[in-house]
Amino acid sequence: MTTLGKLTFLLMALVCLASPAFGQNPPADVHVHLTLADNKTTYRLGETIKLILEFTADSEGYQTDTIPDRNEPTSDSLSISPDSGVFRWLEQINGNRMGRDVMSYVRLSTTPTRVELLVNDSLRIERPGRYSAQVTTRRVSPASKSRGDFPPSIVMTTNEVSFDVQPMSSEDEAKEVKRLSDQLDATHDVRAEEEITRQLSFLTGDESSREKVRRFLNSEGRSGNYGAHIYYGLFIARNRGLVLQLLETAMRDPNTPVTQSLLGVMTSLRFHQQTAGLPAKPPVATSELSPYSDPRVIEIQDAYVAELAAGLGKRTGKSQTTTAMTILMHLPKNPQAAGALLSEARRIVVQQFDTLTPFDHEYLLEQYWEQLRDPSLIPSLKKLLTSTDRWAQGIHKSVLKRLIELAPDEARPYVIAEIRNPQSLVDPEIVGRLPDQTLPEVDAILLNQLRTLAGVGGVVNDIFIKQKAALAVRFATNSIYPDLMMLYRDNVTRLTVSSRADLLAYLAKQNEPEALPLIEEALNSVPPEQEFNFLPELTRLYFSEGIDALLRKRLESDAPQVASTTAYLISLHGPESDQKVLEARLERWRKEWADRVAGDEINLQGTVERELVYGLIHAKAWKLSPERIKELQQSCVTKYCSQNFPK
Repeated sequence: MTTLGKLTFLLMALVCLASPAFGQNPPADVHVHLTLADNKTTYRLGETIKLILEFTADSEGYQTDTIPDRNEPTSDSLSISPDSGVFRWLEQINGNRMGRDVMSYVRLSTTPTRVELLVNDSLRIERPGRYSAQVTTRRVSPASKSRGDFPPSIVMTTNEVSFDVQPMSSEDEAKEVKRLSDQLDATHDVRAEEEITRQLSFLTGDESSREKVRRFLNSEGRSGNYGAHIYYGLFIARNRGLVLQLLETAMRDPNTPVTQSLLGVMTSLRFHQQTAGLPAKPPVATSELSPYSDPRVIEIQDAYVAELAAGLGKRTGKSQTTTAMTILMHLPKNPQAAGALLSEARRIVVQQFDTLTPFDHEYLLEQYWEQLRDPSLIPSLKKLLTSTDRWAQGIHKSVLKRLIELAPDEARPYVIAEIRNPQSLVDPEIVGRLPDQTLPEVDAILLNQLRTLAGVGGVVNDIFIKQKAALAVRFATNSIYPDLMMLYRDNVTRLTVSSRADLLAYLAKQNEPEALPLIEEALNSVPPEQEFNFLPELTRLYFSEGIDALLRKRLESDAPQVASTTAYLISLHGPESDQKVLEARLERWRKEWADRVAGDEINLQGTVERELVYGLIHAKAWKLSPERIKELQQSCVTKYCSQNFPK
């Protein structure tokens, strides 16, 4: 990724987690103390064991993340002794799973900041006895000085706390299961439901296992947290063999819809059962969500899918449709084996497409379209586009994309209807796949929409102005050019930088000689640090020899933000002749800056070198030889450049 990439919050959180930590000797003025919640020291097997981390600081300048890790280990490492009585169930099923991607910091003071930690969230106490707990935490760090600042964590280890664990008889667990189940049946409060299911999930005996399986198989209509707790509860159970037996019995019942979740749980439980004590096999690539997996997992899943396919004809209604979807989404990697299972599952899904939920529709249309593509779906797609259901309206992007692919002529009125909707934010690139060069029917519609939006302008309307302007670039004729030119001139001060760029793209497409001076005028008013909000928007929608000439001119700028942004855009949109332009600019940059690299962090000139090298290597219009690519990669003189192209 270049400097022009957009950083997500997840990436920033991972940067924070990857930051180097202070050593094992934390500052003397920051403290952490571990206690047992409510001073409770005795628990029964399967009861919630709640610990409290209390953070304090004698002086200002420290902060702590206050979000509990729960099932996403991030900040806290729990140590329990004796370890022989502990089973780390979460570690077994999570593997190398990432931790939390959300954080919430509080400044520390002499008043304790408390963070809850549940022992059961990550491990199961196997047998009665006396245990001691200690936590190593990375929650504390020096206080951030600015947004995006991620100081290194301070590693701190707490004091030990001890507690006793007593047996829970089958009779006592049955009473506890009934109490919790009655509460779940009586409540519709999401928060109460979450707490009750968490307690149920932590129970470890056979009585609770049967109830967890029952609820897992009948969780439709419940919250996501309800489903997550019940899911984890299946792995917390001591007798996983019973859990697997109950799930497989349900799977073989023709009346039970076999969901992806059910298939996944059975596969995981069967894998852990078969491989207990065996060494791991080398991982193989499987999918984006699970990039590496033991090949035995795939073998187990394929066997289940084959069994489901063989019995598909015995199922009816929802059970048949849901199970067919699960088969379709988990076909074997071997094409021959997949082909043998695909035909019947595909037929059922296509036939029953109207009965699926909008969420299923979107998932199938986006992820499994190649397996599902069929002209017989055209009426179903049209029905979705005219539905008043708000969830169906939310997937218009996926539906329009596939209808345009199958029947562009029939998709035309639906594209016009989508453009007519002032609240629609369907991606212009999607509807832009319609083969029509223009849609005169939308001229007046887009003009009126843009006139209303631009009259108010500002950040609030920015996303709608950009979307409507992009549609005008793609579909509007030149008949509304005079009106949009007047609209732009009258409202330019109300528009954001990116909104101006989108409107100017339409004006340039219709009358470039008149629009180019306006583009240069807008660029001259844009601060260098906002350069990336203007030119990429403009060039994404419209690019020509005139725009390319403008970019070549701006490439010579000594302002690093201007030169680096322009280098990137030339590589993205420029013709083959621009290769020499980038090479010449790189040569000039090195003559001027090669001897001053020590200051590249301050003056950002290092970003110019990086974007020029990156642009030459990754340009769309030309391809360099492997030798030339290597030469460029090894020629970096600034760390901004060399970090992207390690030698």
